[in-house]
Amino acid sequence: MQPRLNKIDSKRFRIGLVTSLLVLILSYQAAWAVESGMLSITAEGTTAARAIFAQHPDPKVRNEDYLAMKLVAPEYWHYSLMKPDYKTGVLVTKTFRFDTNYYVNARTKHMDTLLKQAAKDGATQVVNLGAGYDSRAYRFKDTMPKARFFEIDLPAMIEEKKRRLEVALGQVPDDVAYVPIDFNTQNIPDELKKAGYDPNQKTFFIWEGVTYYISGEAVDSTLRFIATQSAPGSSVVFDYMPLGAIQGDYEKFPDIRRLAFWVAYRDEPFVFGIKAGESVAYVNQRGLKVMSDLNPKDLEKRYLTRSDGTLDGPCTSAFRIMHARVPE
Repeated sequence: MQPRLNKIDSKRFRIGLVTSLLVLILSYQAAWAVESGMLSITAEGTTAARAIFAQHPDPKVRNEDYLAMKLVAPEYWHYSLMKPDYKTGVLVTKTFRFDTNYYVNARTKHMDTLLKQAAKDGATQVVNLGAGYDSRAYRFKDTMPKARFFEIDLPAMIEEKKRRLEVALGQVPDDVAYVPIDFNTQNIPDELKKAGYDPNQKTFFIWEGVTYYISGEAVDSTLRFIATQSAPGSSVVFDYMPLGAIQGDYEKFPDIRRLAFWVAYRDEPFVFGIKAGESVAYVNQRGLKVMSDLNPKDLEKRYLTRSDGTLDGPCTSAFRIMHARVPE
């Protein structure tokens, strides 16, 4: 007969188990990144979360990214705890409190909604700043048949994206402009212009999962570029973090501690944030008019509330999503 663990030993056992799992996860993530040429692991995790929640049984919560599963590297499911089937993916999400997965689902649904509205409003260009493995240029091709899509990202990410698209779609679409760039060192207007971007056309900019990883100067110059070099009525949707979360105020943002450690470990640390209560003024000062500024509770209410009125899962406390327009 096996001896029973007392409460203290049981607690130590659980702590030891969790610690061992974290070490295992970090080791696997490191191995995966080296094998794939140091590609962005956060972009991979985002695509995996989309793929899992695109299988949600409740259409009110389910996102529409039916291509996400095809764009996740198969080895990711081996080198991470996440698994591609919905039931296991959600179990892992809940067990290890990967609340960012719920946030990614809400963010995907919100940005898709705004892109659909931009199509109705006559946008003829869509610029994805830091596209990662996003699939909107392919999912919305029929919705916006006359629009030109531009995907901007680091050179290694662009090449890997093309490789995966060829596998997923049979070819790399020739109606999407791929623009390799380093946000911190290269000039976005110049690179976009080379790719055929027209500043006189109404444009919808998607800036998803980027601002908190780049410098304040890069954020500032990008917003000013959108305000001054796109047609009136153009708009941008982007997510950002409060400055306190970036600076380590874990008392106010307790669920961001593990995530901040993990992204720093993966050499993708959080860098930029906006002071609490100053986000609208910050964006207005750069020539844009704020249309919405959603906090986690807003996102939960709009996108994570099931058909029966219950909450599917909590959004991470430290992310907000802003939608701003170029004044007419």
